Amino acid sequence: MINLSKYRIIDLSHELFPSEQKVDGHQRHGKPFYGERAIDLQEFFHSEDDSRMHFIQSQTHNGTHVEAPYKYSEDGKDIASIPLETYLGEAAACDFTEKAGQPITPKDFELAGVKTGDIVLAWGPPKFDKAGRWDVSSSPYLLDETIDWLIELRIKALGTENLTLSPPDKKSDEKPTSDAKLLLGGIGLIDAPTGLHQISKSRVFFIGLPVRMHRLTASWTRAIVLEDI
Repeated sequence: MINLSKYRIIDLSHELFPSEQKVDGHQRHGKPFYGERAIDLQEFFHSEDDSRMHFIQSQTHNGTHVEAPYKYSEDGKDIASIPLETYLGEAAACDFTEKAGQPITPKDFELAGVKTGDIVLAWGPPKFDKAGRWDVSSSPYLLDETIDWLIELRIKALGTENLTLSPPDKKSDEKPTSDAKLLLGGIGLIDAPTGLHQISKSRVFFIGLPVRMHRLTASWTRAIVLEDI
């Protein structure tokens, strides 16, 4: 058995606050994720035991979530078809906070100890300055050659925070996008993790499993890591 007392459990998931439409007509307002992605709940009661339940209206690319190749290919695996191991296993923790506004190269990942079969968790410095303004220039970024290197190395999945998957001068309409290359190249994506800076060890155990539902391009997840104490 796994002895959890030997690990620190670190939650990497955004806390979401949906709006709720009550059966009596009252509305509880929520907080849209990043100011645009709302989640709406509609309350109802189960007739057999009068238990409270909810219908939910949202999108699966909301909050912390994992993605599948079906996002970019009609023939790609959906979220229920990808191997469980894609979002479960050893992870290399890569702190790039000292590379503000700089490219992240294959050598940087090599020095961080990334190897074949890893889940990679990488983060840069906070996006906001002391005045609370978003400082885009502070974000490190992956070069195209770095994306290719990760695919060739055959990591299992990539999760990032406060860094971008492509250079700032890359055209937004240029295809394929970096996330498309990764997904179609066999690498899972962990989107919008939060609090990666809490990780203090270079290697941890990541768990961020999707729901087993077909025809989904993404699934919400409660992403955590287990870190040796």
